[in-house]
Amino acid sequence: MVKKICLLLAVLLLLAPLTAYAESEDNMQFIKEKDYYKKILEKELEYFFELSLPCGAVGMYPPAVNSYSGFDLPEIDGIKPEEYTRWPSSRIISYFSDTSVLGAIRADAALGTEVAKEKVLAYLEWYMRHMNTKESDLSGVAGTVYDYQIFTSPDGRTVELTEHDMYESQYPNGGNPHDYDSTDSYAAMFIQLLYEYAKTYDKDYLTDKKDTVQTLVDVLMSTYIEKLDLTIAKPTYPACYLMDNCEVYCGFVSAKDIFTEFLPDSEKAAFCAEKAEKVKNAINKRMWIEKDKCFTAAVSDRGVSMYTIDLKEFYPQASCQLFPLIFGLMDPADERAAVIMDRFKKDFGTSWMTFGVGTYPWCLLVRGVLAYGDYEFAGKYIDAVNRRFIKRTHSAPYYNSESGSIMIAAAELYALAPEEEPASEPEDESCAEPVTEPVTEEVSAPESEPVSEPEAGESAGKLPLIIAGIGAAAVAAAVISILFFKKRSKK
Repeated sequence: MVKKICLLLAVLLLLAPLTAYAESEDNMQFIKEKDYYKKILEKELEYFFELSLPCGAVGMYPPAVNSYSGFDLPEIDGIKPEEYTRWPSSRIISYFSDTSVLGAIRADAALGTEVAKEKVLAYLEWYMRHMNTKESDLSGVAGTVYDYQIFTSPDGRTVELTEHDMYESQYPNGGNPHDYDSTDSYAAMFIQLLYEYAKTYDKDYLTDKKDTVQTLVDVLMSTYIEKLDLTIAKPTYPACYLMDNCEVYCGFVSAKDIFTEFLPDSEKAAFCAEKAEKVKNAINKRMWIEKDKCFTAAVSDRGVSMYTIDLKEFYPQASCQLFPLIFGLMDPADERAAVIMDRFKKDFGTSWMTFGVGTYPWCLLVRGVLAYGDYEFAGKYIDAVNRRFIKRTHSAPYYNSESGSIMIAAAELYALAPEEEPASEPEDESCAEPVTEPVTEEVSAPESEPVSEPEAGESAGKLPLIIAGIGAAAVAAAVISILFFKKRSKK
């Protein structure tokens, strides 16, 4: 009898890893053919071109004539506000633009093209031209970038107005808060763009930009709290946000990679690597609340949680939970990842899928779902976005950052997708949602998505299943050893 049991367990020992692999293969079945993702990438690149302005900036929405009634706007370069406010304008929040540009880079990399290179380069140059000096920044930090309204005339003239100047007349007693939503995230995301551009298009691009990269690292350090190893959002806002600090981690990693691969400097590379690790450890130590099995959305500059935990509150508390997955701070095999993802799907799976979680679609979160390896859930969401926005008019509230995140996700899935199969029947859209009219952007400081994105590869989604298989194999091996030991001891 013992021999039969041992034989059975030996078979299980051999099959356990294969079973785990089969389960991961089942997950792969939810990835569509390459052509599906290729069409999404091509469509979103067209939208990216539409958002790109002649000056190089990338607007949140395509340029449109907006109302500026009630604003006492300045004359700029001899052009009176009565004239330029009749031109189409775009709102520029560089954090959102960064995600859009990152999506375009990833789309080109996935498709093996360079169709977005010129527009991407134009944006990088625009951003660097608009980096503040210590004198021009309201907080005295060199390298920050303000939010802008940019007006473009039919004959090609451009007027650029900082939102701080635009709103100045609204605050006659001072206290104008319209500068930038954050300094840490803006700088971190732009460092990532510099790295990705050099890696994808031009390995020599950063040759003369060492000082620029260092200035951006200095922006991160300007709000870095040494006793916490976290950054506050900006000098005038002492809150250490989980979202921002996940992006700061990514920024330090990208800076380390730049100083390793393109601008060799072992001392600077080591510094950035150390800071990245410290931020990662601080997030896991100071921001994870074990009793609630979640992260706090923010801590103060003294390290105290700024929120009473309420994970039914989508923003910022529930949405921020996916950021450690999105930016590579959490291994998808970490048991906390399963808790976070299961809870998100239970509490917000349906409302997120139907764009009912807030002002915006929150496409960025699909990157966390992909990092976790849930291709079925991610695929359903991308399908919904494709039907609602991409195949239609890209109408608000679908804006540049949403499109960028979809390109990042579609590029990852394109790389994993099987080769082409015979074309399927066209999708029946007779039951699709009705087309809504595009929403004209309001200029009364519209609410923005939280400013607060390394990607997990194919192996990430399979890792928990493989580990499970190895675990099963280990148990089987242990049982075999015990049975043999018992049998031998009876002799």
